[in-house]
Amino acid sequence: MVGHGGRVTYAELAERTTGWLAELTRLEVAAGESVAVVGNASPNMVALFVALAVRGAVVVPLAPTDPPRDQRERRIAAAHATRVVEFSGPDDWTVRTVGTPDAPTPRLLAELARSGEAGLLLFSSGSTGESKAVLLSLPRLLDGFRGSSRPRRTLQFMALDHIGGVNTLFRSLVGGGTVVTEPRRTPQHACEAIQRHGVQVLPTTPTFLNMLLLSGAYRNHDLSSLELITYGTEPMREITLAHAARVFPHVRFKQTYGLTETGILPTRSTSSNSLRMDVGGQGFRTKVRDGVLWIKSPSAMLGYLNAPSPFDKEGWLNTGDAVEVAEDGTLRVLGRLSTLINVGGEKVSPAEVENVLLRAGNVSDVIVTGRSNAVTGQIVTATVELVEPEEKRALNRRLRQFCAEHLPPHKVPAVITVSDASLHGERFKRMGGAV
Repeated sequence: MVGHGGRVTYAELAERTTGWLAELTRLEVAAGESVAVVGNASPNMVALFVALAVRGAVVVPLAPTDPPRDQRERRIAAAHATRVVEFSGPDDWTVRTVGTPDAPTPRLLAELARSGEAGLLLFSSGSTGESKAVLLSLPRLLDGFRGSSRPRRTLQFMALDHIGGVNTLFRSLVGGGTVVTEPRRTPQHACEAIQRHGVQVLPTTPTFLNMLLLSGAYRNHDLSSLELITYGTEPMREITLAHAARVFPHVRFKQTYGLTETGILPTRSTSSNSLRMDVGGQGFRTKVRDGVLWIKSPSAMLGYLNAPSPFDKEGWLNTGDAVEVAEDGTLRVLGRLSTLINVGGEKVSPAEVENVLLRAGNVSDVIVTGRSNAVTGQIVTATVELVEPEEKRALNRRLRQFCAEHLPPHKVPAVITVSDASLHGERFKRMGGAV
């Protein structure tokens, strides 16, 4: 590992893990116990993560800034954690005891403890209500990383409280690669890390890739080491992918797909400029029912601690993602079924309208959603983020006219508003749109 927290070899990471095992013994952390770990990825945090796994505990990784502290404390309680280890820096940490000693242990945690397996507890990023506490078997999850591709230098873009962040970290470590840590996730800092450490793989989100292109930070750094950019967590816009492919012609682009409940699936993009991909393999099975993707996963979660299981009796999960299937069997993910807009019985994909608006000029980002309407059921609405200020009435007229030239009438936004704030959150996913 290099970057945040210094440079460590595999041998040094193992030594730190041994040190943490001694500390866990001193703290009397037992197998099956849930321990929350708050902080950015660093050698010390990763060594603690591995030590907890070796001990047979349940690791509950949490980001230091997102969600807010009050919501983080609710997640700690939902995880039935007994200890919280919080990092204020790469080498500075505190530990506190939480929970009620006599509180009953949830059935899933008790069953995992009896099995002797270590666990991983992540929280789904639901847009409404409290997030669901997802319990995974760490051995089952890590087993899927064996036989990974050749060792490469990978930027640890996503935090470890996200299934994508866990996937990046352990796929790199199991494969003998180098993990580059940079907690300041801005285009400038990402480009600096890529140049300084010769990063070969950049796992990111479509929103961050769009920010990188708009910022122009790539022009001021040597990014020639980059070989692969992977993107996921939300639908990619065609215009963003085409722009990125032109800016980085030497880089291969690969779409990823996965859920906290299932783990990350093997994928193969048809090409660097295509949004179609093969999904599944290595024990993962997929099927499409009524235009929606279903998954059966060998690394599927054991269940939610705070909600009923969403799997059917045969172990299949309805992902809720609408997909198109091509004649060759490849898929294109359109977005969450719940975000498709129904205008008088006609389905509208937000991503399709967003692609058009992004080509209209002076639009840096956009979110398209549906709004209830007494006549048509729903209408299409768009919230745009501008590059430069523009008079609202003229902007509305210009954008609607541009859309009318490229879309059928029912897909043209009936309402267009300008956002004064950024349209993405700290996770670099669009807020309120397709996920």
